[in-house]
Amino acid sequence: MSENRREYFRVNFNESLNGEIILPEGDSMFVSIENLSVKGMGFNSSVEIPLYAQVACKFEILDSPFVIAGSIIRKFRDAEEIQYGIDFDVNNEITSQLFKLLNTYQIRQKKGIV
Repeated sequence: MSENRREYFRVNFNESLNGEIILPEGDSMFVSIENLSVKGMGFNSSVEIPLYAQVACKFEILDSPFVIAGSIIRKFRDAEEIQYGIDFDVNNEITSQLFKLLNTYQIRQKKGIV
């Protein structure tokens, strides 16, 4: 039996969440966010981003906007897109705020409200 090593729960979206990634050179691109936790997120893109690149992640959940710094820690290419994993660099305030919103989102998701 595999052990879940995650420190926080992760929300998997039924429909991708729209987000934006700001690359180190200042360019930005829109992405499809597949999952999100207070420590990171997974997204898909057709654009090549180097592993361990420092990026800024912009997204909105339950009408609350976030811009969070992070780094690419996982990269997997499939036939159509590249799947990325980002590890967020967050402080306690952002962690607390995002945790509450993700918890609310997950409750609404289970009730079929979102």
